[in-house]
Amino acid sequence: MIKKWFLLMICVLLLSLSCERDDICATSTPTTPQLTIGFFDSDNVNEAKPLNITIYKQDRSDSIVYTGASTIQIPLRTDTTATVLVFVKNPNNLVAAEDPNNADTVTFTYVPQETFISRACGYRVVFNNLTIQTNPGPDARWIDDLIINNRTIANEDTTQVFIRH
Repeated sequence: MIKKWFLLMICVLLLSLSCERDDICATSTPTTPQLTIGFFDSDNVNEAKPLNITIYKQDRSDSIVYTGASTIQIPLRTDTTATVLVFVKNPNNLVAAEDPNNADTVTFTYVPQETFISRACGYRVVFNNLTIQTNPGPDARWIDDLIINNRTIANEDTTQVFIRH
């Protein structure tokens, strides 16, 4: 009887030791932020100017489409120090009143900094020392001015970059 009791206790002990605690990442936990960009009128610098825009990777894959947007959020690459994107204003709209199907290439350069959150949530990346370079497409530049409002991208609550067009 003692052997059975002892075996039962050993089994219970092994089962309880083999269980792991449930790790669940709370939705309120900060994650890797996206870059927030606001679009403004180049003639009236305080007035938001919505536009239709498609953003591609440099090889024209993985597009993000925004319609009538005055503020957008785009992901930056966490595995390198630069993200190169093609911003196409009024894509496939050759009768647009302003800059039809016009593409500018924008290079965002930064220093990614990984921060460990928890075992459940993993890591998040904060982007420091943001700089931007634009290259107009063959049909001239549609981005008149780029203004960096915040060189550190730590959250999505503020607009880090303003584009005047």
